[in-house]
Amino acid sequence: MTSGGSRWLMTIHGPTVELECTVPSLEPSLDVLLDDFCIDRFPKGSLPATGIIHPYEQHEVAAALSPTARHIGRSADQTDLYEDPEAPDCFWIVDDRWGISRIDLRLSQWRSWIIPQPTIDLLRVAELSVVRPMAELLRPRGLQLAPVISAVRDGFAVLIVCPFGIEPELTAMIADNYKIIGQRWTALREEDGRVALLRMPGRIERSVAPRLRFGADEWDHWIDVTRGYPGSSQSHAFCDAVVVIESGRRHKAHLREKTPPQAPDLLRQQWPMTELNTVGLPGGIVAALVDSCRCYELQLSRNSKDLLALLNSMRSAAVRPQERSAAA
Repeated sequence: MTSGGSRWLMTIHGPTVELECTVPSLEPSLDVLLDDFCIDRFPKGSLPATGIIHPYEQHEVAAALSPTARHIGRSADQTDLYEDPEAPDCFWIVDDRWGISRIDLRLSQWRSWIIPQPTIDLLRVAELSVVRPMAELLRPRGLQLAPVISAVRDGFAVLIVCPFGIEPELTAMIADNYKIIGQRWTALREEDGRVALLRMPGRIERSVAPRLRFGADEWDHWIDVTRGYPGSSQSHAFCDAVVVIESGRRHKAHLREKTPPQAPDLLRQQWPMTELNTVGLPGGIVAALVDSCRCYELQLSRNSKDLLALLNSMRSAAVRPQERSAAA
């Protein structure tokens, strides 16, 4: 972040981004998510995607809206999506919890307006108002950002699609020498016929919230699982397996490998990003994952070590049953 405290120049695994923020309360969260990518100046010839984050102003937002905009769906992160049929490159993300974003794909820019008192944690506001729209602008440049978990051990890398936080499982994985690439978001890129998993900084929600106490703040609910474990993170690995975790936990964990015909439908249905345009839809990255990775569907138990046991079974090339269970 620059000394002005409101402007970030970044290169995110190749593509460049310029961000201006005039919402001071959001800056600590943006530092957590973006500071690792900051640079002093752009390489010569760069054409950065640009973003502006402002406080919500009714007249400013009204001027950015289109009377012909139509609702096109609701995303996995519970935001409403709109498009303008008269301006096919313009989209809106609307969320009563924090505000609104306008994305212009043709100009490669977005603008978000943050309401005075968001009803969700500011780290989530930063993800939804900055990382989410930024992902739309970086995807045509060959980089996909998605709220998925990724980790690697001894050359075996796994991508985990999960609708809820799994802090205990990640902690158990680190204790078993897994290195975390992305604990909440991961960048993905096709390289030489495989899908590369690229590190995205962040924090995850604690599985058990700390007891309320005087002076507690929003960071008490978030944790960087790699902090305190030197060498527990990694920047890059090629994906070997994709695990889609079902909602909720059961008494026993179950793992089922999907056949190549089954895998595309599962990943398309459960992919946590709803892309706004037709360029590089999930089919692109899903097809690459299906072509180069084994795909599994998993039901977690209440035992945080079961996921670790099942992941370790995947690492063994000799283990190929279509279904197996973890110990109760």
